Amino acid sequence: MRKILIRKATKEELKWINSKYSQIGFVHSNFEKEIIAVAEYEGQRCGLGRIVTIDENNCELGGMFVFEEFRGMKIAQKIIEFLLNEENASHENIWCLPFAKLNDFYANFGFEDYKAKNIQVPKAVLDKYNWCNSTYDDKVLLLVK
Repeated sequence: MRKILIRKATKEELKWINSKYSQIGFVHSNFEKEIIAVAEYEGQRCGLGRIVTIDENNCELGGMFVFEEFRGMKIAQKIIEFLLNEENASHENIWCLPFAKLNDFYANFGFEDYKAKNIQVPKAVLDKYNWCNSTYDDKVLLLVK
């Protein structure tokens, strides 16, 4: 059986990580403020994801990117499971800004529309949400867990 490994990124990989995020128009990572996950399939890097600390109560799950030739192998699911486990409830709210077509996928991890929780959206999250919806062609949602 072929193995998918999810691990924490090393600081030495940051340049590679940000080059991948540049390819798809995602904001670059800041190693000091994030838990960055790297997925490997048979020793080859095949995907990324991250948890970004916003403040003591809030963080954002994002930066999910599985390279095209590795899609359909549940790698994104494994990255999210790894990151949520690493985050380990150290923040009260985990925000997520996925493309609308991925709503059901993120609901499987307990994410829901922020309006359902009646909580204050941090300015950094709201700013990113507005930026995403003015930058990307696909609609972006504002979810929280």
